[in-house]
Amino acid sequence: MKLLKGISKGIDKVNDVLGNLFSVLVLGILAIILCEVILRRVFNSPQIWTQDLIVMLFASYTILICAYGFQKKAFVAVDVVFAMMPKVAQYALHLVTYLCFLVPFVFWILPKSFNFFLRAYTTNEQTYSVWAAPTWPVKLCFFIGLFLLAVQTVSEMLKQLVCLIEEVQGKKALPDGGKEDQK
Repeated sequence: MKLLKGISKGIDKVNDVLGNLFSVLVLGILAIILCEVILRRVFNSPQIWTQDLIVMLFASYTILICAYGFQKKAFVAVDVVFAMMPKVAQYALHLVTYLCFLVPFVFWILPKSFNFFLRAYTTNEQTYSVWAAPTWPVKLCFFIGLFLLAVQTVSEMLKQLVCLIEEVQGKKALPDGGKEDQK
């Protein structure tokens, strides 16, 4: 049990650090949008590169921060019926839904995303705009983000498994993988 908790905490720590690091991309996006607005509105000099760069940075940000969002439970969930279930059923349902939906999707698309990046890199693929920026950095971010999501999925499944086992054994399990003795 300690091994499973240790693996989960290690993965969470890495995704915590990377999530905080990747969140800085928002400041870059904001700076470029601000630059474009000032150049367009104040100096009447719009740039051809800003739109592509904003889209590429935002796409990179969205996929890179995905694992962090999953870890922090930032995704929308409808818990009306789920909250009325006993804890054992909740942990089991999380495991089943992760295994049925998330794991097949992530582990199916992960190798495809690497091939997607590799093809863009080896062929020097560029955007269709006049700026003709290389597309491989965004596609690399797609692969890295999906890899981090796959690893975070393993962590979340380990947490649910530990909580399920502890609940069945009679110990009060907490969603973060910690435990508390029943009173």
